[in-house]
Amino acid sequence: MKVTPVSEIVGAEITDVNLADPISEDAKSALRKALLDHLVLVIRDQTLTPEQQVTFSEIWGELETPSNIEYTTEETHKVMILSNEIRPDGTAVGVVDGGDFWHSDSSHIEIPSAITILQSVRNPERGGDTEFCNMYAAYEGLSDDIKEKIDGLYGIHHVSKVGNKRVTISPDRPGAKDFYKAQAKARPKVIQPLVLEHPETGQKALYCSPRFTVGIHGMSEEESDPILDAIFAPITDRKRPNHYRHKYRENDLVMWDNRCICHRAVGGYGLPDIRRMHRTVVGGDRPYADQHIAA
Repeated sequence: MKVTPVSEIVGAEITDVNLADPISEDAKSALRKALLDHLVLVIRDQTLTPEQQVTFSEIWGELETPSNIEYTTEETHKVMILSNEIRPDGTAVGVVDGGDFWHSDSSHIEIPSAITILQSVRNPERGGDTEFCNMYAAYEGLSDDIKEKIDGLYGIHHVSKVGNKRVTISPDRPGAKDFYKAQAKARPKVIQPLVLEHPETGQKALYCSPRFTVGIHGMSEEESDPILDAIFAPITDRKRPNHYRHKYRENDLVMWDNRCICHRAVGGYGLPDIRRMHRTVVGGDRPYADQHIAA
């Protein structure tokens, strides 16, 4: 197995490994070290079936089961489909707009995810890239004043796009508005620390995103907005100093550490061009905040 950095700030390419084969303890240790060192791994030439993807993913921990089962594979409900495909009856095959704004997967649940694994199944002729932001670097780049302000503060996270003024709902996903309205009623808000000490590395990372962080606990909107703008800036900065943009090759499998990475789907494609990805999410092993604080 060969590990080659793809940028100075985040990401490494992994070659000479077949994830469909049983993974030895040595290979698992090497992959874990590479993930902790580089935060995003691009593993080339993988053609995992949904069942094989689950088997590989489960060596890292227990998998989350997506709440929207209608967008999972026939083989297993643990694999979510991300796609712009539309069935003949007009329904969506997969989630088309779930990742179009900067976010960390599952930060909106009490025990957030640790790792996301994305198998490229079908790539569009153009577009369809994923951008990643190193949240260690994003935190380090903040002014001392902002670091002091956010120390000990908790962000309010919510899965629904309804009520989040920093995001929009895609018109390309049939039933999206009704879906997010239902989520707004059914899914509770949670709190997460704005600064997370990574449980394995001990490094401090920003833990917030324009997609899921809708406020700061204990603050009014007028008080929290300037702080959120300041800490979102290194994530959304168009100069992208903390970022790596991945353009998919055929059969890429990409995995990343949600505890220190924000990401977003870039888009830039549309029907009849198809993008299809299969996603598994490894759950975390601990909450980062006592939700009773927000009670």
